[in-house]
Amino acid sequence: MKNVRRILMNLKPYRGETSRVELARLLGVPPDYILPLHANENLFIDEEWVKENIVEALKRIDPRMYPDPQNVEVCEVLAQHYGVHKEEVVIGNGADELIDGISRCFIENGDTVVTLDPTFQVYELSATLYGGVHKSVLLRGDFSIDTEHLLNVVGDAKLIYICSPNNPTGNQHEESVIREVLENTNSIIVLDEAYVEFADKSLSGLIHEYENLIVLRTFSKAFGIAGLRFGVALSNPESADFMRRVLQPYNVNSIAQYTVLSLLDNWEYVAGKIEEVKREREKLRRDLSRIEGIRVYPSKANFLLVRVIREDIDATTVQGKLMEKGILVRDRSNLPLLGNCLRITVCPKPMSERLILALKEVLSGENEL
Repeated sequence: MKNVRRILMNLKPYRGETSRVELARLLGVPPDYILPLHANENLFIDEEWVKENIVEALKRIDPRMYPDPQNVEVCEVLAQHYGVHKEEVVIGNGADELIDGISRCFIENGDTVVTLDPTFQVYELSATLYGGVHKSVLLRGDFSIDTEHLLNVVGDAKLIYICSPNNPTGNQHEESVIREVLENTNSIIVLDEAYVEFADKSLSGLIHEYENLIVLRTFSKAFGIAGLRFGVALSNPESADFMRRVLQPYNVNSIAQYTVLSLLDNWEYVAGKIEEVKREREKLRRDLSRIEGIRVYPSKANFLLVRVIREDIDATTVQGKLMEKGILVRDRSNLPLLGNCLRITVCPKPMSERLILALKEVLSGENEL
C-alpha cells in the first residue's frame, strides 16, 4: 500500500490466542463453557462484584463530560496506594499505552532497546515501531538475569525492559540484581511489575533512589478489570512529566478512573482474592506436577509455565487438543528457551479440576477417535 511507513511492511503485530467467543463459535457451545486460561486474567474476582464497582463509578461521573485532563483525584489515591507522590504517577489506557508512551518519549531513530528474553513481546514491538533497534539478551536456563553478560553487551542502550515477575516464565528477579543493573548503566530501566501483587515484594519505591527507573503497574491482573484497560507508570517527576506530554489527551475514560477509585476503597477484598490466587497457584502446581510427561516451573505470578517433556507429543498439539475440550491456554513454544512450553492461568478449583482431567486425557491418549 502506498504511503504506509516502510517499517510497517515487516512489522509483526502482537497477536493473542483464539478468543473465548471465537472458540465457542467453533465448538458450537456457549462462551461460558470455555475456560479462558490463556490471558492471565483474575478469575477469582467475582464478576458481579466488579460490576457493582462499575455501577458505583457511573454514579460519580457525567458521561457527557470529558475526564479530568490532569487525572488529579485518581493520581492522588494511586500515589497513596503505591507509597509515592502524585507527581510521580502517570496513568494510561492499559500498561500497553504506557509502553507505547515510553517509546515515544525516549526512543529516537537508531536507539538500542534491550529486552531480557523470553519476555513480553510488546516491548520489542513498540521499540521497533518508533525506530528503535532491538537487542535481545537471553536469560539463564533458570530464567534468572546474567548481570555480568547483560552489562557487558548493553552498551549505550536507551532502554532496558525487565519484567518481574517475568511473563511468561513467572519468576521474580532479585532486588540485588535490579539494583546492580540500575547502578551500572546509563540506560533507562523499565521495570514491569504487572504481576507483582502475586509475588513477594514490589520495588516501586526504588524510583526515589534511581532517576533512571520507571515502574509499570496494571489493574488488569490482580484487580480484575482487564476489560476496562488501566495502567500506571511510576517514576521521578521529571520523567513522569515528559511521559504525560506524549500521551493522548483524556486518554483514560472516566468509568475506568472511578472504578479504580472504588476498587482501592475495597482493597481488603482484592487483597483476599490475591491470597486465594497464591494458594490455588501452589495447589495447581502440585496437581500438574503429578501428571506424567510435563514439567511445571515455580511462579510468583497468577500463571504457571508448563513444559511438555514427552517425545510423542508437543506443546502445540496439547494446546490444540485442549481447545477441542473448550480450554484455552497460551502456547509459548515460539519464544527463546521455551520449546514445548505452555502458559496456564491459575484458576478456581472447579476450573482447575476440569483442566487437570483434560490434560490427563490428552497426554494419555484417552477419548481419541
